[in-house]
Amino acid sequence: MDLTSLLKFVHVIAAVLWVGGGFAMIIAGIVLARRSTAETRLAVVRATTLLAPRLFIPTSVLTLASGVVLLFVAGWGWQPFTILGLAGVIFTAGFGALVIGPSCERAVKIGDDHGAPAAMPNLRRVYRLAAMDYAVQFAIVFLMVVKPGWQDFAVFTGLGAIIALAALATLRPMPRLA
Repeated sequence: MDLTSLLKFVHVIAAVLWVGGGFAMIIAGIVLARRSTAETRLAVVRATTLLAPRLFIPTSVLTLASGVVLLFVAGWGWQPFTILGLAGVIFTAGFGALVIGPSCERAVKIGDDHGAPAAMPNLRRVYRLAAMDYAVQFAIVFLMVVKPGWQDFAVFTGLGAIIALAALATLRPMPRLA
């Protein structure tokens, strides 16, 4: 096995663990949203805060590092998929560390201090933020698989529209629940 193949393997495994792990947490939250107590839903967010430094942060850093090394070792250079993929990974890793992580911690603290029902607005916000983040992550995965060129305007327009719709859905006012 050559170095490029090894790096590709490390890059894909790290990305699978990072994206798949977070996606599993989102699905757990969605499934539990209407079928469980506030305490159970808070437990999912609590698990996410425990997994962040043990899974999400290390795998995001490994994904980024192995991808950057592959730019040079594999000779891919600065193509559209590498530039946009790098920008997307930096965005989603930063968004997770600076926005989603603290939002999860705040929800857990409110739940600990005032009870899980008091944390519900924060929990809903966390899931909305995570949905936005995963729109970007799925766009990155798409870019890595399809590897479009700059001339593929329709591909970039479609990805931009999906991310914009996810951002609008995230930013819209939250409905009041009874």
